[in-house]
Amino acid sequence: MSYKTIVVHVDDIPNAGVCYSFAAELALVEQAHLIGLASSGVTRFLRETVAINYAAPSITPYLDTMRGRAARALEQFERVAASLPLIGSERRMVDDEPRYSLSALARYCDLCVLSQSDPVQGASLPWPGLAAEVTKSSGTPVFMVPRAQAPAWPVRRILLGWNGSREAARAMHFALPLLQRASAVDVAIFDTAALESEAGGDLRPVTAIGQTLARHGVRAELIEHDSAGDAGAALLTLAGERGAQLLVMGCYGHSRLRELLLGGATRTVLKSMTLPVFMAA
Repeated sequence: MSYKTIVVHVDDIPNAGVCYSFAAELALVEQAHLIGLASSGVTRFLRETVAINYAAPSITPYLDTMRGRAARALEQFERVAASLPLIGSERRMVDDEPRYSLSALARYCDLCVLSQSDPVQGASLPWPGLAAEVTKSSGTPVFMVPRAQAPAWPVRRILLGWNGSREAARAMHFALPLLQRASAVDVAIFDTAALESEAGGDLRPVTAIGQTLARHGVRAELIEHDSAGDAGAALLTLAGERGAQLLVMGCYGHSRLRELLLGGATRTVLKSMTLPVFMAA
């Protein structure tokens, strides 16, 4: 398995170049085609602006400004992509909202790269649930790049959050190329007793996850964590203690995407992450 097509969300946000650089570095390592997708926001603007003639000349400057902002963001993406010998890259601009356009395009890609939202900047940045919605709507894993600092590359130490769920299993399988390249992998196993009770029979989840990774050439250290608190906070704390450069985890949330209610662990991690996060649903 490898990532041969990677899409990165292009937006006019602070430190956007960090996200583009990370996506480009990953595309270089994977020998992948990189797509930069920007949304002008025109569709949402027109939908939320009432009592107006969309064809009126007076509205044209507003639309031109929005599309111009997206075009400038794409130019920055192109400069970053051109700085590396990628096998291929392209820019795309749409008027639709990112949650729709990214989800649609991501279904034809192997990985989607996004920047962490910044609540201080308000509506000018991606809303906090964008990563979770794209993950769950597209079925494609999402790589979140933190706003706080530039991620280290290459990723050498990874923490995998494991609770035996479908989402955790998909995250683990999608992240195998990264896990196989890492020099150290830690697996945080939550609520071991509950896992074994649910598994029943002869299945021993703690042993099974170690064996599964080993068969893929990943030697992992298993860390059992039976905390009754916020699993997201526990994962971030453990990532700091272990010096992890990447957190791999399942993305949990409500199935009705337009009324997405993030699971506790997902919500905590998306809000407080200081390292890259790889999620799948």
